[in-house]
Amino acid sequence: MDKIVSKTKYSRKEHKKFYMFHLFHRSGTLYFMFVLIILLGLMALSDLANKEENSTFTLIMFGVTLGIIPYMIISRINEVVRQETPERIKSTDMVEVTKHKITRVNDTISGKGVIGWNNLDCVCETEEFFYMYTSDKTGLFIKKADIVEGSVELFRKLALANLPMNKKGKVNYKRYGKVKKEYNALQREKKKQAKLAKGK
Repeated sequence: MDKIVSKTKYSRKEHKKFYMFHLFHRSGTLYFMFVLIILLGLMALSDLANKEENSTFTLIMFGVTLGIIPYMIISRINEVVRQETPERIKSTDMVEVTKHKITRVNDTISGKGVIGWNNLDCVCETEEFFYMYTSDKTGLFIKKADIVEGSVELFRKLALANLPMNKKGKVNYKRYGKVKKEYNALQREKKKQAKLAKGK
């Protein structure tokens, strides 16, 4: 039976990576902040162009907002990570993936979590991780380097074959960064080879 098993020791650094990924790719908060910064910037430019009396105040507000937002984001992530219990910090997660289900066991918590592929909202692949979202805000992950049985390619195969279809008839499997570039290059090469074969 095709099976993936990963064993990952808890790491605050990797926990932060998840929250950063979530913030930039799965959360609307960052977009709201960008819109706010753009609006304040436009107001500041408009006031300067029209030589308004409050242009200095608007510029100060823009500068403060621009500086404080990254600080708030980083502080919030650090606060969440610091709240992890000592037991959690010493723990190891084991995730087992088959075509039927995904099982997560933590060596400091009794019992196990089991979810079906149809319960996943989407799978996101980065250079280091597979993030499996059960909702917009929750999920679990597999660190590629921690796969002790099976392979990265086998996980992709299982995910693409078993994830539920969206309204467009496609599975919600998303690639990011280097993984996306490599996938797109491979798809272009396949199309090129198909055209060449057709022309013969």
